[in-house]
Amino acid sequence: MSPDLTLGVLSPFLGGWYYGGVLAGIARAAAEAGAGIIAIQTLDAGTEHIEVTEAPDLSYPVAWQHVSGFVVVLQAVTHRYLHLFADTGRPFVSVSHELHDLDYPVIMPDNRTGVTEAVDHLVAHGHRRIAFAGRLETEDIRERYEAYRKALAVHGIEPDPGLLFAAPTNQVDGGEFAAELMLAAGLPSTAVIAGTDENATGIMRTLAAAGLRLPGDQAVIGFDDLRSSAYLVPRLTTVRQPTEMIGRAAVTTLLDLIRAVPEPPSRILVPTSLIVRESCGCVGDVAFHADVDPPPPHRRLADLIATTVAPVHGSLSTADAADLVHAAETVARAVEDASAGAAAGRPACEEVRLALELLLRMSGGRPEALYEIAQLIRDYGQPANGVLLILMEMRGRTLFRDSSLLRETLTAQYEVGMELLRGHREPARLEWMRRTWVRGGCLGLWAGGLPPSLADAALEIAGLFVPGAPPSAEPSVPVSAFPPLRVRELADPAANLIVFVVPVKGGASDWGFLAVVDSVSTGGATGREPFNQWAALLAVALDRQALLKESLRQKEQLRIAALYDELTGLPNRSLFLDRLRQAIRQSRRRSGRPFGVLFLDLDGFKVVNDSLGHSAGDRLLKQVAKRIKSTLRESDTVARFGGDEFLVLLDDVTAPHTPAQVAERLHGVLAQPFQLHGQDVVVTASIGITMSSRRYSNAEDLLRDADIAMYSAKSRHKGRHAVFDVAMHAKAVTRLQIETELRQALDNGEFEVHYQPIVALRSGRTKGFEALIRWRHPLRGLLSPAAFMPVAEETGLIIPIGSWVVDECCRQLAAWYAAGIATPGLSVAVNVSNRQFWSGNVIDDITEALDRHQPPAGSLAVEITEGVVMENVAPARDILHTLHDLGCQLHIDDFGTGYSSLEALHRLPIDALKIDRSFVWQIDTDRRSGELVRTIVLMGRNLSLDLIAEGIETPEQRDFLIRLGCGYGQGFLFSRPVPADVACTLFGEPA
Repeated sequence: MSPDLTLGVLSPFLGGWYYGGVLAGIARAAAEAGAGIIAIQTLDAGTEHIEVTEAPDLSYPVAWQHVSGFVVVLQAVTHRYLHLFADTGRPFVSVSHELHDLDYPVIMPDNRTGVTEAVDHLVAHGHRRIAFAGRLETEDIRERYEAYRKALAVHGIEPDPGLLFAAPTNQVDGGEFAAELMLAAGLPSTAVIAGTDENATGIMRTLAAAGLRLPGDQAVIGFDDLRSSAYLVPRLTTVRQPTEMIGRAAVTTLLDLIRAVPEPPSRILVPTSLIVRESCGCVGDVAFHADVDPPPPHRRLADLIATTVAPVHGSLSTADAADLVHAAETVARAVEDASAGAAAGRPACEEVRLALELLLRMSGGRPEALYEIAQLIRDYGQPANGVLLILMEMRGRTLFRDSSLLRETLTAQYEVGMELLRGHREPARLEWMRRTWVRGGCLGLWAGGLPPSLADAALEIAGLFVPGAPPSAEPSVPVSAFPPLRVRELADPAANLIVFVVPVKGGASDWGFLAVVDSVSTGGATGREPFNQWAALLAVALDRQALLKESLRQKEQLRIAALYDELTGLPNRSLFLDRLRQAIRQSRRRSGRPFGVLFLDLDGFKVVNDSLGHSAGDRLLKQVAKRIKSTLRESDTVARFGGDEFLVLLDDVTAPHTPAQVAERLHGVLAQPFQLHGQDVVVTASIGITMSSRRYSNAEDLLRDADIAMYSAKSRHKGRHAVFDVAMHAKAVTRLQIETELRQALDNGEFEVHYQPIVALRSGRTKGFEALIRWRHPLRGLLSPAAFMPVAEETGLIIPIGSWVVDECCRQLAAWYAAGIATPGLSVAVNVSNRQFWSGNVIDDITEALDRHQPPAGSLAVEITEGVVMENVAPARDILHTLHDLGCQLHIDDFGTGYSSLEALHRLPIDALKIDRSFVWQIDTDRRSGELVRTIVLMGRNLSLDLIAEGIETPEQRDFLIRLGCGYGQGFLFSRPVPADVACTLFGEPA
C-alpha cells in the first residue's frame, strides 16, 4: 500500500526494548491514522555503540520528498540537520531530547513521577540514606536525579552529595563502576535508586559479589522495567517507562502539527509508574503494606495482576481496561481457597486459559508477564496449582515460540552472512534476501561509487527484492526520494510492516542505503536488529567486492605493465620475445613461413631530450610508435625495446613486405618532421635487419644480430639500414672487446695527450697546440683515435674520456706557464664531441678543470664542429656564451664539411674557423677547392675570425694559403702530434 500521508522517523537504532518500543507505538498509531512510516537509522550499520552520547552526523536528506514530518528519537541527528528540515516548512517532534534552539514539541517520559514514587516507597520502608547512581550527562538521567532530590526534600531529608555515585555509562558496566564507588566509600547508603535498569543490574551484581545481601544490606530500585528485571534475584523493583505510549504520543502530536490543529504544548509528559518486586524489600503482600483497609484476597490478587500487566495510567482504552480487570479477576477467583465458599463459582480451566492469554497479549506479549503472575499467586496454596499448571503450559509454549523464532532468525542470519561473505554472487542485487522473511527490500548505491559531495546526490538502485518477482531495473533517484515507490507500496502499517532505511556504511566506506520492509522488533538487543546486521555485512561484502575488483584491475595493470610499454602502449621486450620465440618455432617446421626482425634506433633522440626536455622526448616516442605501427600489417608486431629503440617482427617477408622494403617505408614516414612544443623536429632511424634462419634456435641470438646490424648501419651513416652478416658479428665482438678495454684504460691511466702545433703561416712560429688523444694499449702499443673513438662515442665513454682530456690539458698548460717556458698567448685547443657537448656536463667539466689548475685566461680553446652547433642553435648559443665567459676561446672545427647558417655563426661567440683538411689537400691542384678555401677565408676575415687550416703537408699548400690570407695552420709539414715533453721544445720556434 502507499498511503497519502507518510511520517518519517529518525532514530539512532530501529529495534530493542526502547527504540523498538517507541517505534512500535509509532507504527500502531500511524496505522490507526492511515499513515505510512519510513524509519531511518542514523547510526552506521553494525556500530559497536549501544549508547548515543552525541548526535550522528547524518547529512543526507533521506526520504524528505516522501515524509510530511519527522519523529526524532533522542539525539538521532544534529541540530543543523533539523534546522535544514525545518526550513522546508514541515514539522517534527522530538522524543526524550530537549531542542533548546528549535520551537518544536518534545515527548518525554514523566521521569519525575516515577522517581518520586520510588523515593516515597523506599522512605515508607524506613530508608533515610538513599543514594542515586547514574550518568548525569544524559538528559533523562539528569531529570531523574533532580526528581530524586526534590522527593527527598519533601520527606525532610537533605540530599547528600556524598550519596551521588556517577556512572560512566547507562549500561551494566556503568552500574558496576558506581557500585565500586559505593563500596570504596564504605557503603554509606541503605538504598539506591539507579538511573537505569542496566545500571541497577550492574550494582546488584557487584554488591552481591562483595558478599552483601540484597535487599537487606542495600535496597535497589531501577528505571525502565526491562524484561530482564523480572528475572533478577531478587527481582528488580523498577519504574516502568511505557515506550509504546511515547511513540503513540509522538505520532498524535506530529499529526496535530501537520493538520494545523491548535498548537500542542511544547513539552508532553508520558506517565510512568513504579513496579514493586523484591529488590526494594517487599515480599508478597508486603508490597501493599500501606493499605489501611486491605481488600478481599482475590480482589487484592486481581489488582496485583492488573498492575503487573498494565501499570501505567492511561495506557489502555476504557474497553481494554475493563477487559484487563475482568481477566485479572477471573485468574484471582480461580486460585481462591474452596473453604471460602467460592468453589462453586470458580472459573473453568478454559476460561482461565483465555484470561491468561488476554493478559499476555495486553502485556505486549512479554513472556515474563506470565512469570510475574505465577509469582503473585504462588502463596495462595493448593487451589493455585491448577492455574500454575496452565501458566507453566503457556510459559512453555511462549518460550518455545521465542526459541523457534530465535532459531529461525539465527538460521536466516547465518545463511545471509554466508552468502554475503562468500562473495560468489553479486551482493548488491539482493538475491540473498530470499533467505529472509522480509516483505521486500531495495539497495541504493551512490552514483559513481563514491560518497557524494552534494547533499541530495543520486542513488543508483543496484538491487530490488520483491518475493516471487523477477529482478527489474529501477531508475536512479535522489537520496531525498529514496526508497522508491515500488518498495513503499510493499509496506502495510496495519500489519506492522513498515519501511526501514539503514546506512550501508562502516569504517571509511559509505556505499549508500538499504531499505527493508519488515515488522518492528522489540525483543532483541539494541542495535542488533537483523537488517542492521545485513547492512553491516553488505558494507563488508561491497568493500570486499571493490577490493577484489581493484585487485583484478591491478593484476590486469601488472599484466599489461609486464607485457606492454606504458608510454607507447606497444608490446614490450618480454612480449616481443615471446612472439619471436613462437615465430622461430613455427619457422623451423617444414610448413613454417620465413620472418624478419627489424631493430630500430632513433638518431638524435638524446639531443631532443636534452634540448626540449623529457616530456618532448616522450611525445616524440609516442608519435614514432604511431608512425611505425601505421606502416605495418595487422599480422606484424612492433614493440618498444627500451629508450629510443623499437623492434619489428614481420610475419611474412614476401614482396612487397620484405624487410628491406619495410625499412625503406619506415625511413620515409620517420623523415617527416615531428611537431614538438611548437617546433618542427626531424629524426632518423638506423635499422638493423635479421632474417629467419635455422641456425637461430633462440630469440635472444636473433635480436643480438639485429642489434649488431643496426650499429653497423649507424656507423656507416645515420638514417640507413643494414642486413646482418657474419662479418658484422666479428666486428661487434671486436667492438665489445674495445669497449671493455676502454673502461679499463680509464681506470689504469692508459691515455695520453699529444700536441700538434698550430703555427703562424708567415713566421712559422708556434702559436698554440691542438690536443689529440692517444691510447697506449698494453698489447697493441700506441693507438690513434680512429682505433677507439667511434666505440667511445657509441658507448658514451667519450664523456669521461673527454672530461679527462680537458683536465689534463689545463694541468699541462698551467705547468708550462708555471715553469716559465710557455710563450705569451700560448693556447691549447681541445676537441669536444657532439655527445660530450650535449651531455649537460661540458660546462661543469671545464669549470672544474679551470678552477683546479688555473691556467691563464684565454689559454684553453674549445673546438666543436659546426654540426654540433647547428643541431640546436638556441641552447648551443647559451652553452658557448657560458664557455666564452669562462675565458675559453671557441673554434669551429672541420668548417665547410657540414651545414651552417651564416646568420647563426654571426650571433655565436666564435674566435676562429678551422678549414677542414679535405679542402687543403687539393688546394694547389683543384681549382674548386681553392675557391672554396678562398671563400671561407674571406668570410672569416669579414667576421673578424682567425683562420686555421688543417692538414698542411707541403710548402706549396702553405704558400697558397698565405696568398689567400689564411693566418694559421697545422699539419705534418710543421710537426706530427708529439708528447708534452717534446711539444715544449717548439715554443716560440719555427715548427
